[in-house]
Amino acid sequence: MSKNALNVVIGQAARGEKYLPRTNITNEIWRKLEGGSSLLLVAPRRVGKSSILFHLFDNPKEKLLIAYYISESVNNENEFYKKLFHHILGEMTTLRRYAAIVKTLAKKFPSCIESVGPEGIKFHPGNSVDYCDELRKLMQKAVLNDDKIIVLIDEFASTVENIVQDEGERAAIHFLETKRSIRQDPVMQNKLQFIYAGSIGLENIVSKMNHVNLVADLAPIAVPPLTKKEVKKLINMIFDGSGITLEEDAFEHLLEITEWWIPYYFQIILDESYKIIEERGSTVITKGDIDAAVKNALKQRIYFEHWFARLRKAYKANEFSFVKELLNVISEKKRIPSSEIFNCAVKYGLENSYTDLVNALKHDGYINNSDNPKEYRFNSSLLREWWCANVAN
Repeated sequence: MSKNALNVVIGQAARGEKYLPRTNITNEIWRKLEGGSSLLLVAPRRVGKSSILFHLFDNPKEKLLIAYYISESVNNENEFYKKLFHHILGEMTTLRRYAAIVKTLAKKFPSCIESVGPEGIKFHPGNSVDYCDELRKLMQKAVLNDDKIIVLIDEFASTVENIVQDEGERAAIHFLETKRSIRQDPVMQNKLQFIYAGSIGLENIVSKMNHVNLVADLAPIAVPPLTKKEVKKLINMIFDGSGITLEEDAFEHLLEITEWWIPYYFQIILDESYKIIEERGSTVITKGDIDAAVKNALKQRIYFEHWFARLRKAYKANEFSFVKELLNVISEKKRIPSSEIFNCAVKYGLENSYTDLVNALKHDGYINNSDNPKEYRFNSSLLREWWCANVAN
């Protein structure tokens, strides 16, 4: 890394030297996996769930085969299982100890596997095969010699949401039912476990369908915002080898102005701060630089537009109008009482379902009512200011 370059990554999963260790969380994940559970990473957007998954993928424990699968674009059940089948076998081909096993398995799945060679597995195209059934057979026939397969499924809730929108709620419920039956199958449990994560609240989606029972077997793992100690460590990692320093009062101001301590916001502000001091030939970030960096960041739609785009994709008609108006009001007034939220829900004919929408906004990192259960505010003043300027006005 060249002098003065920052070790910064914005909007993508952090890996290797860019990853901030979340030791307590990963220790809890390993402990619950060893207990036989499948897991659900519970956290709002941009807190670092995908980075944690990649850390597990990059640092597997002995006797574990880890496959990473991002399912955000999948919109039907068979496509999901087809890709899952491919990911598992594909990862097996990367490990020498599975070479003979994969060749043996390939002969048992002629309808799915065309050939196995030096370049890996060549799968038959098309979706005519029942891949849920093939996955079950694969787990029954695979001799793993006491190994276990851990599948990390990122953006799983998006898949459920896609199926609801494209094929209907009944199809989504069936999909969740098959997923649960696989997790609870005694043969599968000895060989296969899952970790689900995503930027949409799975619990909110299944609650809306009145089928929370279909994910009740998943052990929740909370991924909270950073602690002050973790923020300091993150900043040290970002500045490592650059020669750049942050004044102490600037650090405290950064914490105050960021408000919600997630890696994404710190990466944005520090990157914008770097541009400012680089222009004037300095290596010290001051409190004034932080203020200027925030102003510059708020002008960049790319930093915040995804928060709005997510709602536009997830909600239609009156539901979208309700959540947009709710966030507009909070962005302008800074807080909104529960009674006013109810009145807004009545306006759009959502008085019987609006609490699910409010809970979804909480889970996805937009708002909270931590200070007062009967009053809601934005998690971060950064998003509030951007929303007020670019969406509400």
